[in-house]
Amino acid sequence: MSEKETVTTEQVVVRRSPKFLTFMVVGIIFGIIAALILTFAFPNNSEFTLTQIFGFMMLITGTIGGTLGLIFALIADRYYSRHVKTVTAQKTEVTSD
Repeated sequence: MSEKETVTTEQVVVRRSPKFLTFMVVGIIFGIIAALILTFAFPNNSEFTLTQIFGFMMLITGTIGGTLGLIFALIADRYYSRHVKTVTAQKTEVTSD
């Protein structure tokens, strides 16, 4: 049984890119933490319970945090798009007869 090996060489572009979902989730987590802090920072209103206040604040700060996370990911993507490298890659294929 003989094996045939072919090697091809190509120029490829290597570019780093952030994971947008990760940045958004981290922003939402920071927003939830901010909502927790803001819930207990203000005096309690008899019209709403602490759970309701936390829910409202979580909706607002979670949305803001997720948006800021995505904006930060876009800024990081723009930064890394300037640092593109071109490298040589070799592809080796081995086939048996």
